[in-house]
Amino acid sequence: MSDEAPPSPLGQMTRRTALGALVAGGIGFAAFGPRGAKESADGRIVLDYWEKWTGHEARAMMKLVDAFNSSQKRIRVRYLTTAGIDQKALISIAAGDPPDLVGLWNYNVPQYAETGAILPLDELDTKGEVRAERFAQGFRPVLMHPDPHTKKERQWAVINTGGVLALYYNKQLFREAGLDPERPPRTIEELTAANTRLIKRSKPGSDAPLERAGFMQTEPGWWSWIWGYSFGGSLYDAGNDRCLAASPQNVAGFEWVQRTSEELGVEANKTFKAGFGNYDSPLNAFLTGKLAMVVQGPWLANVINAHGPKDASGRPSLDYGVVPMPVTADLYDANHPVGLIDCDIMVVPRGVKHPEACMEFIAFLQRQENVEAMALAHYKSSPLAVSSKAFLENHPNRGILTFDAIAKSDRTYRVPRTRAWPQIKDELDAGLQRMWSLERSAKDELAMIERRSQEYLDTVEAQRKQRGYGRA
Repeated sequence: MSDEAPPSPLGQMTRRTALGALVAGGIGFAAFGPRGAKESADGRIVLDYWEKWTGHEARAMMKLVDAFNSSQKRIRVRYLTTAGIDQKALISIAAGDPPDLVGLWNYNVPQYAETGAILPLDELDTKGEVRAERFAQGFRPVLMHPDPHTKKERQWAVINTGGVLALYYNKQLFREAGLDPERPPRTIEELTAANTRLIKRSKPGSDAPLERAGFMQTEPGWWSWIWGYSFGGSLYDAGNDRCLAASPQNVAGFEWVQRTSEELGVEANKTFKAGFGNYDSPLNAFLTGKLAMVVQGPWLANVINAHGPKDASGRPSLDYGVVPMPVTADLYDANHPVGLIDCDIMVVPRGVKHPEACMEFIAFLQRQENVEAMALAHYKSSPLAVSSKAFLENHPNRGILTFDAIAKSDRTYRVPRTRAWPQIKDELDAGLQRMWSLERSAKDELAMIERRSQEYLDTVEAQRKQRGYGRA
């Protein structure tokens, strides 16, 4: 395939085929409407911005959309909440009727870039307003992916809001267990010891019902695949396109998971976890004290403030701290924390009529004051390389300095940069449950996951070769 003509998004998918798929799936209106005219009555260019957020997260972005619309008279942005946004956006782009801007997840970049569904922003950003160097070190790789034709790294996205994972711990429960609340776990060894001290049962005996656990790798279960990283592992060798799920470091990480399950008791922790409430509710296990430690993003602070216990004056009273996720003792370095980057991005679809107007809106959102306004509203750290003093000092998330330090670290990691990731993650999600239930050893389970995952990777490579831009 030549460099002069970009690939048709989604391979050979035609507009008629895409529309047929929408109708068959019953999502035609949801994906293409409400659309409206692309020019408003006052002559402005109208940009449709599809986003996945609802509730307070949507309201925060809508404030910035309104501010942009009021700041000039040439462009009007319309915010449209869209369910199933990643697949609906792909179909609309293939059908030749794309939204002008789309808010996605960081793992979407490889698929959208390799199928030609989005425009490279380094080509559109003629003023250098959203270049990757503006972002914190941990976030920059999220934005980049090789151009399928030239193999050159290109920037395909900007960060909408930055997500970073860390360990929340309940200081009051630490005190009750005789642990120092000002010396939280730094290593896996310390985390394991704290977990043992924090376990509380309804009566003596290792098989007695649980009333409290220290730490459970299956709560909340959103990141089933991360545990080998605390042991120095990685899931994917991008240079050789190889899955590394069964590496010694990953096996060690998931054997630790299994030891935790053994200590809690398989049947006891099944019954115990069945009593956990919804994440965004007063019955969240960390808020109720059923779980003393949990790996979560900065957004948990918002749940704590909204639904957690209150003092007599109505102020949040949960006494908690936030530290980087512990690692093995040989990996620990206070100045170079390890942590997962899991963030929201914005892209410009191929086929939009006014890419320069899209970039004007993106540049507005990426002004430091606007980035920080969004981060404050979402209780998140800023994704930018430099955070203002006022932002850090006035942030409502008491763990902000921890999240900020992880974002700037040279030891962050991200979702493996491959289009096969959704399938690989499904394997790891199911595998974690089998390992947690002690149905199969970590070594055997990870070996099976690695074999299956490599098949997904090989299939993606075969598809690339069919389109004329396989790996060098």
